[in-house]
Amino acid sequence: MKNEILSIIQSNNLVLINFKSSTCDSCQMIDPTLQEVKKAIGERVEIHTLEINNLPLTFNELQIDSLPLLALFVEGKLIWEAKEVLSKDEIIKKIVEIES
Repeated sequence: MKNEILSIIQSNNLVLINFKSSTCDSCQMIDPTLQEVKKAIGERVEIHTLEINNLPLTFNELQIDSLPLLALFVEGKLIWEAKEVLSKDEIIKKIVEIES
């Protein structure tokens, strides 16, 4: 699983990862928002959701200390993160800022 995550974040594209837990109520609120983001921006960013309960080593290695967590990577580097529930417009605005 660790190698799979590394291959995802090392993409040349922008990669947005939603780290969540099935026991986190606010984490569940983000899923529909990310579907809307995907519809709005299409292939400009890869969006992945990872259940942290299945990734205990990665959770510690990435120093994730709270949920929900949206993390935006490019070429393996973390370039932005949000530790709160954001709206579709807030997420898209951040992606557009980073693209320009």
